[in-house]
Amino acid sequence: MSTSSDRPLPNNPEASDAASEDTYVAKVARGAGISTAGQGIGRVLGYLSLVVIAQLFGATVQGFYTTGVAVVNGLQILSRFGLENGVVRYVAHYRAQNDEARVRGTIVQSILVALGISLVLSILMFAGAGLAEGWEYRGYSMEPVLRAFAVVLPFFVFMSMVLWATQGFQTVTYASYVQQMIRPALFLLLVPAFYLVSDGVVGIIAAYGVSMFLGSLAAVYYLRKLFPPLLDLKSPTKFETRALFSVSVPMSVTTGAQYLNTWGPTLVLGAFAVGPAVAIFNNAARTATLSTIVRFAFSGIFSPIISSLYSQGNMDELGRLYKDIARWVFTGALAIFLVISLLANEILLIFGREYTAGVVALLIVAVAQLFSSSVGPTPRMLAMTDNQNAAMFATSVAALVGMGTSVALIWTAETLEGRILGAAIGMAAGIVVENTLTLLAVKRRLGFWPYDSAWLKPIAAGLVSAAVAYIVGLLVTMPAIPTILILGAIFGLGYLGLLVIFGLSDTDKEFLGAFWNVAKRHLRR
Repeated sequence: MSTSSDRPLPNNPEASDAASEDTYVAKVARGAGISTAGQGIGRVLGYLSLVVIAQLFGATVQGFYTTGVAVVNGLQILSRFGLENGVVRYVAHYRAQNDEARVRGTIVQSILVALGISLVLSILMFAGAGLAEGWEYRGYSMEPVLRAFAVVLPFFVFMSMVLWATQGFQTVTYASYVQQMIRPALFLLLVPAFYLVSDGVVGIIAAYGVSMFLGSLAAVYYLRKLFPPLLDLKSPTKFETRALFSVSVPMSVTTGAQYLNTWGPTLVLGAFAVGPAVAIFNNAARTATLSTIVRFAFSGIFSPIISSLYSQGNMDELGRLYKDIARWVFTGALAIFLVISLLANEILLIFGREYTAGVVALLIVAVAQLFSSSVGPTPRMLAMTDNQNAAMFATSVAALVGMGTSVALIWTAETLEGRILGAAIGMAAGIVVENTLTLLAVKRRLGFWPYDSAWLKPIAAGLVSAAVAYIVGLLVTMPAIPTILILGAIFGLGYLGLLVIFGLSDTDKEFLGAFWNVAKRHLRR
């Protein structure tokens, strides 16, 4: 008998656009295509926002803002309590069983619990902000920063949980629309507007909060479009609290540990050197993580597919799909990594000359992020196959290693450059440990291993293309932005051409065909 997961939903654009292409590779390609576009647009908008903030407000204000973002992201993750993993997994699971009541119950319970926790944390953060009065630099203080972000927190959590719920319907379209396009675009437009009202950090946070509020409205609209019974009070609702929290609680520890790997060094750096050092390190690290665009693009659509295949017991198909996805992620990430490595100084120069102090930090974090991309979405593999405790262990150990390294190196450093370098090494250490342990757990528990001889093709194509671009860069001297555009184009054309010359597998061709169909449909729209 056909289930709801086998039939495309009327309101699922990724399914309804191409029912005839409904293989798992095609599903991944459609989802990754939309998400990659979203991630790309979102990163560009985010980068433009960083440039605008750096130019309008300066490194000191940006450093306080970035430290506040690190704090509010931690509280946002704490508020979610791992429920984002539960809602993705069980919405997909109950849809496969045509159980609409449990789908609605899972969504409603996840959102309300997370929102309730965020309100409590928001009140505590606002009331306790006075404790940060001495956390200051050259007349700037963290106290008003924390109070302003306390108001933003519930909107951030609500928007995030609603968008996670949409991914349970095996579509990343709406999450990409809101998280990567609508909200970042609003923020970019609002920052200069609020600068006219306040040239301090509170003006940036006000723009951040308004963009979250408007993003929340868009998120609800899209979730209701996917699941019309959402706001129908007469629709039957069944809560499966034990099942939901059995995944969410262990994964809350995992997500918290991943947060420490991402934001922990920024917090430690902010504690010892809040201000310009935080801004310089953040912009370097944000540049280094551009290669993760590809991994995140695949993770969103792959998560419900993992749950569906695992629940069906189709482990052979899951193993083949994981291997292909890990290679596709690495192929895309390697291209971005090599461009970043070639043009690190020119990229950071866009923010201002003082930001070039983060070049070495950028390269260290970029190498670690490339390794994380090479293993594929291993934490998701574990979370969606009843191995969430293994993911929790791996990320917890990594967080301890990363935070310990950051504290030790930043504390003992005597210069701004030394502290930035310590934060980069701490972040890289956490990333490498987490991905090594999750890779080994996937191998031991599921028997999957991503690497084979096919990986030599993108490596060879990347190194040859990078060498050509590097030589051109030595021969021609240009300003930063033309250098980035021209050398990036030379590398990109060479990389794609060599990949085609070296040969594509059948699944590569199927993936590219579905990916291209998505691009054509969206270009027509």
